[in-house]
Amino acid sequence: MNKRKLKNIKKESQKKKLESARAEAFKNRLVPVDKTKLNLGNSYETPPDYYKDIDFICVDCGSNETWLAEQQKWWYEEAGGYYFATAIRCRNCRKIEKKRKAEARRVHLNGVKMKK
Repeated sequence: MNKRKLKNIKKESQKKKLESARAEAFKNRLVPVDKTKLNLGNSYETPPDYYKDIDFICVDCGSNETWLAEQQKWWYEEAGGYYFATAIRCRNCRKIEKKRKAEARRVHLNGVKMKK
């Protein structure tokens, strides 16, 4: 082999190592927690210093899902969600559940109107 081919092979090898290292870092990424924004309720437990991706199985459809660290940060710190609550439904099943609850609420309120 000539020097140019060896150099290209070495570059490709380094590129693959860098890509796999980046993928591993992305897989194990951590997002810092701002403890002043958390809704801990009446708990003595201390929250972790970082959010990390959490794998879960949807209770409705059974699909394997991942609750990303960034999504957790938004839920707990921006939306004010209770810190010890966790995701149980995938995005599609959450939409379906939201529609079901809205319809049940509508039916209930119509029933209350009719009683008056």
